[in-house]
Amino acid sequence: MGFLGRAAFNLLHAAIGFATVLLYPLYETKRAIEKASFRDQQQQWLTYWLLLSFLTMIELYFSTIISWIPIWAYIKMVVCLWLMLPSFKGAAYVYENIAMKFMTIEREEKPESDLVREKEKEKEQEKEDGEDKEEEKEKEKKKKKEEEEAEDEEVDEQKKIFRAWKLVDDYIEKKGADSLEQIVKLGLGN
Repeated sequence: MGFLGRAAFNLLHAAIGFATVLLYPLYETKRAIEKASFRDQQQQWLTYWLLLSFLTMIELYFSTIISWIPIWAYIKMVVCLWLMLPSFKGAAYVYENIAMKFMTIEREEKPESDLVREKEKEKEQEKEDGEDKEEEKEKEKKKKKEEEEAEDEEVDEQKKIFRAWKLVDDYIEKKGADSLEQIVKLGLGN
């Protein structure tokens, strides 16, 4: 393999390492931050970046020793893959089993990000809008029911009038118009 082949191989290796160690985690971190429901993923990626920065610091501090390890770039890539891939969840493992044993941090109330607060406000607004719509629906139902009751009362009143006229007609057929006239006069007090 000549000089150009080796240079192309090194360039490809650097590009793959860059994409693996930085670009994919950056994309996933952005996605986790934008989705408020991805709390586990936010912790996973925050831990990944913490461990990557720690690994980079060690790499800088021990650069003279690491330069003697010919496969260091491959070791670092495998470690980073283990830390970031969701099937392994290496960052979560390191955080829970190693970091938590050596670090005890007093936890304050979890500060919410502006994005989370904004999402909660949107949900509250939607809930209030939903309640307002429900109230409007209830008012419409109540109004409709009152109108129906008024119509029913009107129909009932018409039925009573019709029934009264029918009773008067039946009475006139049985006893005659003169007897009805006498009853009306007695009722009016004449």
